[in-house]
Amino acid sequence: MPAVERRRFLANILGQEERMRKVAERMLNLARVEQQAALQESVPVDLVRLAGEAVEAVAATARARGVTIAVAGPAALTVTGEPFLLRQALGNLLENAIAFSPPGGRIDLRLGTAPGLATLSVRDRGPGVPDYALDRVFERFFSLPRPDGTAKSTGLGLSLVREVAALHGGTARLTNHPQGGALALLELPRG
Repeated sequence: MPAVERRRFLANILGQEERMRKVAERMLNLARVEQQAALQESVPVDLVRLAGEAVEAVAATARARGVTIAVAGPAALTVTGEPFLLRQALGNLLENAIAFSPPGGRIDLRLGTAPGLATLSVRDRGPGVPDYALDRVFERFFSLPRPDGTAKSTGLGLSLVREVAALHGGTARLTNHPQGGALALLELPRG
């Protein structure tokens, strides 16, 4: 086999291996969360700090796509919960927003409050969610094609977000923003 074809073949194998590893890892995480009847750890969680950590974790991917992430909200916002799971959920929302953002786009991560709730919203400026998919985005293995033509995700990230929200007594939603793009909302009880 010529060297060019060997490199392409090897790149395909490595890409598929990475995808399979991610699927297995996410399935295990989702299964673990689904089996939990209650939080394993329930401590005060500083959502401002957690948001900063989640943004830092996806910063390299965002930079590679030329996407900026703007964070806004109060100086302090706390909920009771499991920091690891909440960080994973927010990370999944940010990863989705990056994947669906146009190159050079902007993502807004806003922290706020509603009566009795802490809210985290992630808005991208991508194509939004087709109407037919709005009721299915939290289903296991449901995934939409990426606007840039790259491979679909595992379809497990939003399922994990919804399970983490429910485990914390909260909710997760995904809608289209009136001015374009998708808007993910994670609502968690305060106190």
